[in-house]
Amino acid sequence: MKIEMGESLIYSWLRHVRCCQIVQTNWKVSSQWPLHHEDELQTIMSTVSHAFEEMRGYQIFKKNASLKQVIQQGECDLIGYAATEGHFDVCAVDVAFHEFGLQYGSRQETVCKILAKCARTAMCLYGYMDIKGGEVLFASPKIHRSVMNDALPCIEKLNELFTTLGFSFVAKVVANDDFNQQILRPVLNLSSNVADTSELFLRSYQMLKMFE
Repeated sequence: MKIEMGESLIYSWLRHVRCCQIVQTNWKVSSQWPLHHEDELQTIMSTVSHAFEEMRGYQIFKKNASLKQVIQQGECDLIGYAATEGHFDVCAVDVAFHEFGLQYGSRQETVCKILAKCARTAMCLYGYMDIKGGEVLFASPKIHRSVMNDALPCIEKLNELFTTLGFSFVAKVVANDDFNQQILRPVLNLSSNVADTSELFLRSYQMLKMFE
């Protein structure tokens, strides 16, 4: 089984920092699941596609891709559920660790990939789990400034579209100093209090600390 260190870090963050009682890694859509709200999902897909094509000339989803094709590609690195007084909060996270900075091709292709992941995850949560709100995060320890300068206004626009369409999803990009301060440091700070051998990122850090 492949172990991805970024996913292990986010797993620990969701469990211990965000206090999610349930965390699912490598969540993927099954072809056997019934898909609900297809008309609304088609509206989301069309609205997002047209908005970014007009705004930046971006092709968020593959040209002529159907709703079914887009949804069936749905996968998310981690999904966490936190229950408080009978209320569930959901946090879905895609994490990417590229040593020399996030890159899925050109700068435009990289931003499109981030937007597509966030939009598709929100659509899958609604279509398969009937969830109309939650956090949809794209996390990466290093994203170049030029990519961030393009991505952040687009994420803001995506959130405006969600609100206009009647949803409460909030998409975010957590990278660079924010990744360090909001994700990495809080996990490292609680490492001495966690003794779960399945959390490989924390176990690696604990081993390193033994020799300091």
